[in-house]
Amino acid sequence: MKYVVFCMFLMFFSLLSSAQENVVVRKVKFRGNKHFPNSRLKDEITLESSNWFKQKILGKEPVSYNSKLYYDDIKRLKVFYQKAGYYHVRFEKPGVVVTKNKKVKLTLYVTEGEPIVISGISYQVDSVYRLGEVLGSGEQRNILFRSEASESKIFRDEDISKDRLTIAEVFYDEGYPFAVVDPKLDVDTVKNTTKLNWDINRGPLTYFGPTNVVGNSRIRTESILRQLAYEEGEIWSKKKIDQSQKNIYSQGNYRVASVKTQIEQQPVDTLPMQILINEAPRWSARFGAGYGREDKLRAFTDFQYLSFITNTGRLNFYAKHSGLEPYNVYVKFSQPSFLFPMNTLTLHPFAQQQDEPGYKLDKVGYNVTFLQNFSKELNTSIGIIFEDVSVDTSGFSESNTSQEVESYYKKRGIVIGGIYNNADPILDPVQGFAISFNTKTNDIIWGSEMPFFRLLGEFKTYLGIRRGVVLGLKGKIGGIKRTDDNTFIPYEERFFAGGSHSVRGWSRSNLGPHDENETPIGGNSLLESSVEFRFDVGRKMKLALFADAGNVWAKSFSYRINDLHYAAGAGFKIKTAIGPAGLDFARPVFDDAKNWQVHFNIGHTF
Repeated sequence: MKYVVFCMFLMFFSLLSSAQENVVVRKVKFRGNKHFPNSRLKDEITLESSNWFKQKILGKEPVSYNSKLYYDDIKRLKVFYQKAGYYHVRFEKPGVVVTKNKKVKLTLYVTEGEPIVISGISYQVDSVYRLGEVLGSGEQRNILFRSEASESKIFRDEDISKDRLTIAEVFYDEGYPFAVVDPKLDVDTVKNTTKLNWDINRGPLTYFGPTNVVGNSRIRTESILRQLAYEEGEIWSKKKIDQSQKNIYSQGNYRVASVKTQIEQQPVDTLPMQILINEAPRWSARFGAGYGREDKLRAFTDFQYLSFITNTGRLNFYAKHSGLEPYNVYVKFSQPSFLFPMNTLTLHPFAQQQDEPGYKLDKVGYNVTFLQNFSKELNTSIGIIFEDVSVDTSGFSESNTSQEVESYYKKRGIVIGGIYNNADPILDPVQGFAISFNTKTNDIIWGSEMPFFRLLGEFKTYLGIRRGVVLGLKGKIGGIKRTDDNTFIPYEERFFAGGSHSVRGWSRSNLGPHDENETPIGGNSLLESSVEFRFDVGRKMKLALFADAGNVWAKSFSYRINDLHYAAGAGFKIKTAIGPAGLDFARPVFDDAKNWQVHFNIGHTF
């Protein structure tokens, strides 16, 4: 009966709207939608409003209205609502208005109805067991805490699909690669509720069989097998397979490194493994060039030679030129899997010149660093660095030069750092957070001429408010202090604020202490924060509204909240394969300085 009524409605509307066929759509709006905004519903339909901005700036062709497009859109909207739990959704007779310039304004009237709500969730394993009888408490929490569906929540197809994979992965990691997970529903259309019962068939407990390596010629099989997170005869685990693949690929010698289970058609208790290797060429080179408002013309080259000295060693020769780094040249030898599968030892001699607004220096030296990756999200490092530094003091005032500047010094220090980053996706995050820290000591252990310690921490988080709208927040704090009676801190170790990745109402390094010649001289304490709203405008463009705050102080570990400087502005980004690229426009607020700053960036500022 409902189908007959719907068909009669479509026939009536077809007669009503025949005069408006093939007329450009000027505007589409919805009425009666309470649970989904207009913007979300418009994502599901083909009939898209047209205006000058979309046509001329975004390059979108106008959409012409016809009844077939309308019928298809109604079907898509009904499917969308039903997948979201609104099984009783109805669409009433639409409003169609033709404007004087022969364009259509379309109003779609929605009656959403009451959603289907989950009244209970149960689990049954192999038809006889409860979840707690086959899984430990940790695995049960993994399912319960990661599940999207829960009691009293609206039943959504998307949640069920995600939970189905979540449950299956838990059993995969417990040694059941043939596990089958099915949702069984008991729907009450009168009460608008459903009971959700997960029916889980584990299949046989399975073990790792022998591992065969295919495709390697230069890298020894033993070097690859050392990276495995499992041994033959252990209980099969998808988590260990994923970790093994990451361990192998981290050696940096492969185009492809794939660890696969050779699944049999019929369930068995032992599965052989295969590692498919496609080695990277021994010689490779990268070149790049670009232009930025701060670093001007920049160019770099990077040559890499694989299997250097050792079977998996890597040698890189890198050279770069820009306005901020007239030269930066280094050679780096990297030995992956130095002690454990996911660590790397690097030896890195370098020569570099820096030409910042506040200082100019040349330095040569080398560092030895031990990198440890604990997971995809967590990475740490510890290193020893040796540097000889020459500073050009001609740009500083006489008072500043006589009191605070040393033109030549040596540094010997230990650097420890770490970052945890689960922001996703990595190039244009819409959720997650990142927290990082870096500590550096100089001459404290050796007890030489310039003992100091330096701390820097940063926190960034991303909150997806709704589809196409993201709120980004950033906080950054740093401090540096001498441990003897001297006050001089090397310029390259001091903190500077202002610029495209700092407080954007100021040019690079120009926020903070200056000398008598108005040359920025940096400080020993840093505090910064930013808030940014990012909006999708079409498929290729983002707009941003932001506010930044921060300052640098001369005294070590001294932060004065009432002495912060503020800036606000807007920007736009074009989405590219390497991340967003665009411009930010900002100016100081609540401040005597009123100059606008323009910053070009590839990638988000944070």
